[in-house]
Amino acid sequence: MALSILKELLQEYVQSLFDEGIISNQFSHIQSLESLEEPEHVVQVIDTYLIDVETILSELTSYMDCPEVDFSTLATLSNKVEERSLSIGAEHVRLACADLIHACDQMNKENFSKALIWVQNDFSQTRNKLEVYAQMVRRIIRVKSRQKK
Repeated sequence: MALSILKELLQEYVQSLFDEGIISNQFSHIQSLESLEEPEHVVQVIDTYLIDVETILSELTSYMDCPEVDFSTLATLSNKVEERSLSIGAEHVRLACADLIHACDQMNKENFSKALIWVQNDFSQTRNKLEVYAQMVRRIIRVKSRQKK
């Protein structure tokens, strides 16, 4: 009974993420890749995404402190954030990257700085919500493993 309640809560939570526009249909595709052999596959994908994007955002921030801004490097890194967000279905972050990339195209440091703050904010919100999702999945896995014993 506890397992069915947890699964229902997880479904409702995922639906709320869709409703808020935090995630896209790509996230459903990632969820569908979960198997009995690898029940934590989605959690691993989320963890990898969060680490990768956090690292890239730190790099972007450090490049902004340089006196001469290399916009081609910033554009490359910004595209990586967009691509990783697209691949996992992190829609808010992906959409926020458009302004970041546009600022690189314009070679406008001030606009880039503002866009970077926006992306960091959206990423922070998305990270918090994906971490809650991962915790819920881990709890379901623990309950399932206890039921098998």
